[in-house]
Amino acid sequence: MSHAMPYTVHEGEFVSVPGRSLPIATPESSRIGSPSLVTSLPKLLHKWHQPHSVLSVAAAPSRKLLFCGTQDSRILVYDTVTFQLKCELLVENASILCLDISDDEQLLFSAGSDSLVKVWDIDSLEVRYIIYSLADIGDIFSIKWCGQSSTIYIGAQNASLLWTQLPLGKIGAAGCHSMVDKLPNYRYDKFFDSKGPGGSFNVLQSKQFLQRKNSSGKKCPALVEVDHQIRFAHNGYIYCMEFHDNKLITCGGDGLVNVWDPKTMKRVTSLENNESILSMSISGSYLYVGLSDSTINVWDLSTQQQIRKMSFESEEVSSLAVYEDSLFKGSSEGLVMLSTNSYSPAATVLNLSNHNSVLTVEIFHDDSRTYLVSGGSTTCLWDITLMTRVPVQFQEGLTNDHMLKSLEFMVSCKTVSKFPELYLEESRKCARYLSKLLARLGAYQTKLLPVANGNPIVHSCFKASADVKDPPRVIWYGHYDVVDVANDWETDPYEMVSKDGCIYGRGISDNKGPVLAAIYAVAELASEGKLECDVVFLIEGEEESGSIGFQEVITKNKDNIGPIDWVMLSNSYWLDDEIPCLNYGLRGIINASVTVKSLKPDRHSGVDGGVSREPTMDLIQVLSQLVDPSTQKINIPEFYDSILPLTDKEMQLYTKIEQSGIVDQKLDTLFAKWRNPSLTVHNIQVSGPNNNTVIPQSATAMVSIRIVPSQELEEIKRNFEALLCKQFDALKSENSFSVDIYYTAEPWLGDPFNHVYQVLGEKIELHWGTKPLFIREGGSIPSIRFLEKCFGAPAAQIPCGQSSDNAHLKNEKLRLINLFKLRSILKDTFSELKRNP
Repeated sequence: MSHAMPYTVHEGEFVSVPGRSLPIATPESSRIGSPSLVTSLPKLLHKWHQPHSVLSVAAAPSRKLLFCGTQDSRILVYDTVTFQLKCELLVENASILCLDISDDEQLLFSAGSDSLVKVWDIDSLEVRYIIYSLADIGDIFSIKWCGQSSTIYIGAQNASLLWTQLPLGKIGAAGCHSMVDKLPNYRYDKFFDSKGPGGSFNVLQSKQFLQRKNSSGKKCPALVEVDHQIRFAHNGYIYCMEFHDNKLITCGGDGLVNVWDPKTMKRVTSLENNESILSMSISGSYLYVGLSDSTINVWDLSTQQQIRKMSFESEEVSSLAVYEDSLFKGSSEGLVMLSTNSYSPAATVLNLSNHNSVLTVEIFHDDSRTYLVSGGSTTCLWDITLMTRVPVQFQEGLTNDHMLKSLEFMVSCKTVSKFPELYLEESRKCARYLSKLLARLGAYQTKLLPVANGNPIVHSCFKASADVKDPPRVIWYGHYDVVDVANDWETDPYEMVSKDGCIYGRGISDNKGPVLAAIYAVAELASEGKLECDVVFLIEGEEESGSIGFQEVITKNKDNIGPIDWVMLSNSYWLDDEIPCLNYGLRGIINASVTVKSLKPDRHSGVDGGVSREPTMDLIQVLSQLVDPSTQKINIPEFYDSILPLTDKEMQLYTKIEQSGIVDQKLDTLFAKWRNPSLTVHNIQVSGPNNNTVIPQSATAMVSIRIVPSQELEEIKRNFEALLCKQFDALKSENSFSVDIYYTAEPWLGDPFNHVYQVLGEKIELHWGTKPLFIREGGSIPSIRFLEKCFGAPAAQIPCGQSSDNAHLKNEKLRLINLFKLRSILKDTFSELKRNP
């Protein structure tokens, strides 16, 4: 294609859609983090006009040929270098509804309204085989050739899925037209083929008679009868089919996507859509289906979940094609290019100016360029080569440079779990990348575990070296999702920047960098044959949104994960920027909303003030009873009864922190932040216009309770609700009262003196030259305690970053030496870790 004419044809070229732009990334970031724009627009290389519509297209790039099947029984063959029509292949009385080409570009397959599949030799442009069915299958809407098994798959009007192996090498003999006459499209029919008034044939009959006559004595194609079929594979026409991941995917008028195992031709699964599927395209693990109601649905085939729906007020989606971050949609209204990074029709990037109908689109690659063919009332060839960002290619070796390249790509993925409507596909892209990276680095088992209404969990396992008998088994927990960004960063938060010994970017420290350090440490040990334990990676994509679905999915897959000895993670930070730490405790949390509501609407205080009890006053009085005003103790019954006393061994850990010289780390402060529970009223929101004269109809307070290890979460929830209700009842108010506990996370306390902490401490001292401080934190990570309880395995946490990393804040960073040393520490740890005694 390098000799293609460099001009642009203005008639029908792509133009920008006035007044439309790609959606911003978040409400808070209008310039930073928005979906990446293409750096070059599709260029129209050539346009062909033909008297009848093109219904199907197929390209043979190495031969510089383009095949176009028409409504009037022709296959047009174009030269893509000179743009000349090389020849026309005539197909008797049949619209060409579908085309396919073998990977070696030796065979062309055509099918359509004559119920036949014709197999053409591309060298001679002659029909070598005719594939037929004895049953009346109607029009053939879709075909797919599998060269590995020499099998052709056929999707028919009568809802049948048919297939047969092609006897390559068997060619028909001369004078076999009598056999061809028996085919459904040729055989004589007493009613339709009888002579009309005056004893004459009609025009169509005359053409068929001449074709049969002229074929006498010629070398005829081999006839192949279809010997396998599944009747009612769909409950409607089978419009399209494609291979993906060694599975055959068919889509039909019944709205179903059926996935078949080609070896057994058993249906593996079905994905249901609300309307008929007319078109499909696959990109990576994403399946895009175009529906009859102008909707495009996007499915993740790896998790079998619908992740996106795009609705348009236009005609049915007759064709689809995906390239990089662009989606091309063909309909009777023309060709539209969309951004796959958005959920809205506002994602329309480019549109045709003259709205010629487009019935089929196809993308092909040649000479490092990418091309789009659109067929309909006209046929257009576009250069759509885009200089978009592509995933880092896997390279041999496990160097730190390669790890940084992997981290660079992960940072570029906008995996903000809080806004799935904007970033769901970015998160899926990151999860798929992690899965492929783990497999390439030596993991023997890698899969994506689907999460209902959330991002998938990456599950992977590295096996201990073969000479290790009865190895311990470790879970490494992490997450690939991040929090949103503000627009006051000094650099692009989704582009990794290296300066002054640090790397900057959203997720660098929390938690993409530490996750990759663990992966590369384990992979390096496995490649050296020195891995002393099985390491199971569980990397979720919803941690920043409360780990939605994590517990349910892990519980469901517990048997597949297997027994576990230790749980490890790196999802916290040092106390300062100088002294390494090990974390052995986190507080839990109870989040609740407390609401008081009146039956009366918002009122004016000058009219109704003092007439009845006001919801805001009731709420304030109830909240005031939660904490003792003099001692600041929380008044929830039995709240402090189960708190563990401070042992001498733990006191020694606190003393070392105080003696370390870290500023503002006094014992009382540490106890308050780490060992003691707390209660916070975050805000009070009221109904109405929020001015100084309104008595609000309702008032709601957001309250959180930080609980500590050994406190029983469920018991505190019950006692908290009971106390609130008791205090409200004492008011004898006519208003209504409600408590909604909408999120909880259990506290966690590890054993800083057990085997895994002992090994980690030794390796930290070896690599950093100083003993680590053993610390706790006041925040919460909901999955740690769950994993401990689920697998009966103690957890340990090794912080990677410094206190100045700015996780969740602007300009998030991670010092490179911290990242590299974490990898080295974990490598040494996994080479010595023993079973939990």
